[in-house]
Amino acid sequence: MASQWDLIGDLIPDDHARQVQSTYYVEQVMTSEQKPSLVVDLGCGLGRTARLFRRFDPSVKWLGIDISDSPESLAREATEGIVLYDGEHLPLADNSIPLIYCHQVLEHVRRPWITLAEVERVLQPGGLFIGSTSQFEPYHSYSVWGYTLFGFRLLIEGVNLQVEELRPGIDGVTLINRAYNGRRPEDSKWFGEESPVNQEIDKWGKSTRRGAKLVNNRKLEFCGQFAFKVRKPL
Repeated sequence: MASQWDLIGDLIPDDHARQVQSTYYVEQVMTSEQKPSLVVDLGCGLGRTARLFRRFDPSVKWLGIDISDSPESLAREATEGIVLYDGEHLPLADNSIPLIYCHQVLEHVRRPWITLAEVERVLQPGGLFIGSTSQFEPYHSYSVWGYTLFGFRLLIEGVNLQVEELRPGIDGVTLINRAYNGRRPEDSKWFGEESPVNQEIDKWGKSTRRGAKLVNNRKLEFCGQFAFKVRKPL
């Protein structure tokens, strides 16, 4: 029987084993020598990431895309730079976008294989698709999916994109406890620091002298959310 290590081991980074959020890749990309001049936030919600990207480059052109009837869309006040769409067909030209960001959206998409095919269509060759999504996370805000790491890889490769790496986010046990306890404000801290199960895995890694890649693999096995870096081949 194939293990997770067998199926996605080549996608697990070995530089460090820290818990991350999708913004990890925003900083990585926006501080690189090849930082994009245009970014698209797919499922932009309230549109707050415009400030995040402009923190790194005030001149970057930001475009938010979202459906019109999500709870976030209905609460949104600003509409500048935001385009509404049908949830599947991106109103963008082929091979036109260097970077698409997608934070905790894919678990809410009814037919993700169509959305991902659209991402492939509009990305420039060599362009990046970065973000995060859910693996073990209780139902929230019309969520319909939870992705295993292997399943996510199959979806991405099925639309001719390539996963470059996967990193662990908050652990699934903590997300379950958070939902069970009524999403207490004090539980939100675990999104920004090592969550309890991830702390235990760090202790295991240290005591057994495991490298960062093996620690990442174990965190990914139990993660509630994971961050991804995907590229369109040249």
